[in-house]
Amino acid sequence: MLESVDDVNAVPLQSRLHPERRLAENRVPERSSGGHYEWSNDIGLPTEHACGGIAVGHRAAEESGHQRGAEKGLEEAVLGHDHWEDLLNALGKRREANYRDMIKEETDAPDSLLDRLVAEATGAAATPPADASRPAPQDQLDLSRDEWNALTAGRLPEPTREFAVRRGGLGLDGEQAEPWAALGAHIGGVVLADRLREVRALTGFRRYSPNGTLVPADTSRRRRWLPAVEVFGEGILLTLDEERLTEWENDDRVRAHVLGVRDDLDASFRKDQLAAAYGISLTPRYVLLHTVAHLLIRQLAFDSGYTTASLRERVYGRPEHGQYGLLIYTAAGDAEGTLGGLVRQGEAPHFAETLVRMLEAAAWCSADPLCAEHTGQGFDNLNRAACHACTLLPETSCETGNTLLDRALVVGSARVPGYFTDVLHASRESAAATATDATGAQE
Repeated sequence: MLESVDDVNAVPLQSRLHPERRLAENRVPERSSGGHYEWSNDIGLPTEHACGGIAVGHRAAEESGHQRGAEKGLEEAVLGHDHWEDLLNALGKRREANYRDMIKEETDAPDSLLDRLVAEATGAAATPPADASRPAPQDQLDLSRDEWNALTAGRLPEPTREFAVRRGGLGLDGEQAEPWAALGAHIGGVVLADRLREVRALTGFRRYSPNGTLVPADTSRRRRWLPAVEVFGEGILLTLDEERLTEWENDDRVRAHVLGVRDDLDASFRKDQLAAAYGISLTPRYVLLHTVAHLLIRQLAFDSGYTTASLRERVYGRPEHGQYGLLIYTAAGDAEGTLGGLVRQGEAPHFAETLVRMLEAAAWCSADPLCAEHTGQGFDNLNRAACHACTLLPETSCETGNTLLDRALVVGSARVPGYFTDVLHASRESAAATATDATGAQE
């Protein structure tokens, strides 16, 4: 029984090979957002501008290449053994041990490998260990490091057909009026991607339940490619002020607030799946950036004309990698990509106005005060002040399946200060002053 479709927005820096071959050679790690199909996406950025990050990935692949080759050889020997089908037909019967012993004797395959291959063939959970077919989250290839390094490089690459970026801005340099001065102090920078190349590949699926054994898309385990589709699009990279962000996330109230979300995450069966997005440990930085990404997509849907389902997020919120930004992008199925409406909305002065309107909209929800004061809602109680009326997006737009969201960390609440609380207050005071002046002029 196959149910929902997962969408995972990994954006790796890879060479310009055919998408299916590139994904196979680089072993893009599977990450799930809660259903039974596993997808990996990437946006092709030029290798020559990977800032050394891509070389780290290749060295890691070379170091483990011999080990993977030996393991794959054992897998092929087991799957091609004359008694492999007999073993599957004898599961749970007395003959099972006999067939297993014969396969082990003739292939030197360990019990752990046999258990994993049997689990993949039958869809049952693997016995030893529970996640033997899946690398631990800390061992998975982290694609976000190379992406972040390329998008924030001091010297941006020359534009090509597949990748074209340029520095943008809010146009607030030297601005003294509020709320623009406060907004400029909280934003680190803007990078506009006029051209992005995205590859989405099916890496595997799970039978019956989301925590079942991952079955590779290549069930024969003999092919060196994966089914994939290539699309082109555009995007906006928004970064926050790193110094101000670090000061905010070190606030005791902020840390205590996110600790409650972390406790719920520890109790969720999706912890390992979500770890591929937030890194070693869930931090206030990630929840803030992820929530801002959702709010910004919703606002851009009004301002740019795109539907929310056509926009995607990529959150760069790992402190261990020095990340403090987010990418909002869109992709179309034809070779021409999209028409530039999203990038145009990211140019000055439009983007500053979009951000202020986003914060004003995020300050209230039609479900408040219930939503704003919630101590756990959504899947496995992994959200706080975030519901369908104010924050959630279509599943295809979110890399974590609409979890790990909280408006309070953006605009603030009675219990926790928000990163943009000062900007929101300045906007309200400016609006009140403008209204007072207008009333006085009429009198």
